[in-house]
Amino acid sequence: MNEAEIANLASVWFLTLEKQGCHQLLQAGADGLMQAMVLSYGGFKFSNLDLTFCTHPKDLHRNYHFRRLLYGNGTHVNVTVEVREEDNKAEIFVALDRNDKTYWACDAGCIDPPVELGPTLKQFPVKLTDPVTAVLYITADRQHIDELKQTIHVKEIAEAPAHEQHVIALHKHGSHLSGLPTLFWMSIAILIIIFHLFLFKLIYNEYCGKDNYRQRFYS
Repeated sequence: MNEAEIANLASVWFLTLEKQGCHQLLQAGADGLMQAMVLSYGGFKFSNLDLTFCTHPKDLHRNYHFRRLLYGNGTHVNVTVEVREEDNKAEIFVALDRNDKTYWACDAGCIDPPVELGPTLKQFPVKLTDPVTAVLYITADRQHIDELKQTIHVKEIAEAPAHEQHVIALHKHGSHLSGLPTLFWMSIAILIIIFHLFLFKLIYNEYCGKDNYRQRFYS
């Protein structure tokens, strides 16, 4: 890319982040820009009262680690998404690096009781609502989070379905095919060992066999 293309790309990113509500972060310099980029990658959005994780459940098909999201002046939020290997379902874990007040969180729909956040990871299920809403809400206002379940209007709330194996394989191995099983690699290793043993036996018989030795001795 030449300088003009780089400048145009940077301009488009700045405009996109500004239109997504990150204009105040962009005014904070390089640190604010970095925060805005991280928020954009994860689909995080700030409102007057909460921080929401707005990624669609179908896009949580790999592990994500968002570290030190700034919430106010004295709070760092860590959000981790992990896909369980046994059933390909995603889970969300939230912890605070530091905080200047008490924070609460709830999953999609906020029908379950709010969970108080702290330095220890708190686990949240990934739920799918109809219509689609945020998968996580974080706030320091306990009354606000208690009222969310009355104001999030959905027809259905259920645990998000498991991701299909070919989707997991595509992002983990770069192919729709899953990683080769351990038995395959063990078989390859055994075949290589057998080949080398056979080759060693041929060489031994050729140069160290008794018959060949006698033949060379009497010739």
